[in-house]
Amino acid sequence: MLESVSHAFEMLGDQVWFFRFIIVISVICVYRTLLNYVLSSNNCANPFCSKCLNSNSVRGRAINKIKYDGDEENSLNSIIHNNLFQHDRLCQKNDEKPTVYFHRGLGSNAAKLADQQILIEHYDELRQEIVKFFQDNGEVQWNHFYLYKSGEENKANCEKLPKLFEVLHSLPNAICINNNYCLFGNCFLTRLVTNNSGEEKSQNGFTNCSIRMHFGLMCDDQSSAYVLINKRRRLPIENKVTTLYNGALEHSIQNPNSKQQVFLTIDFWHPDLSPDMRKQLAYIFRADV
Repeated sequence: MLESVSHAFEMLGDQVWFFRFIIVISVICVYRTLLNYVLSSNNCANPFCSKCLNSNSVRGRAINKIKYDGDEENSLNSIIHNNLFQHDRLCQKNDEKPTVYFHRGLGSNAAKLADQQILIEHYDELRQEIVKFFQDNGEVQWNHFYLYKSGEENKANCEKLPKLFEVLHSLPNAICINNNYCLFGNCFLTRLVTNNSGEEKSQNGFTNCSIRMHFGLMCDDQSSAYVLINKRRRLPIENKVTTLYNGALEHSIQNPNSKQQVFLTIDFWHPDLSPDMRKQLAYIFRADV
């Protein structure tokens, strides 16, 4: 009797371990399936995701740069480091949804900048230079003519527009000036014409640390292009007028009547950022690292 009872318990024990093994294997399979799904999507909610923070991603490189510099206790680095880890959560709570870096505590509305008046004062000179550029290069087709892209200077293009290059270097808040290779620094001319106008796909900028400005140079006075913010608000792009907005908001450029429009685009530091924080951000977010 005792032997049969003992044998029954042994058999039951073997079955329990068998079922435990099956459950463990099942959990592993489900986990791997869910992990593959998360890694293949662009909406990972995990701030420590290996896809989002690997060494090849922009945020991953920024985090590694702070770590390898051994200066995580620096107050500015600590703020940036924390914002990087909390990026997805911060974007979920705000209308601003930058693709690379969200900096907490910045106003969402574009404030006035001293740079606006400098551009307006040089409007006539800049327009004359652009008109001459078109006369000399009428056969060249382009949509975007970069002087600076992600902080990197295009020397050939800058030499073709010396007055614009000179005025650009007088703008105190332009990110591309004195911040070599900062990922957030751009300056370029945009040309909208019949064959590339219409509805542009909505996008969000790299960061809410920058304010994007459009400055109309050769726009059609009767039918101006405009920036569509969050698919609702329209900001016209007009001659001798500066149009400012936070590029981290969803936006697109619209040219509904297919008239030629030429305007300047420059990214400026957000006015709420201190000089020290601007310098640190430019150091952390270098496009050549």
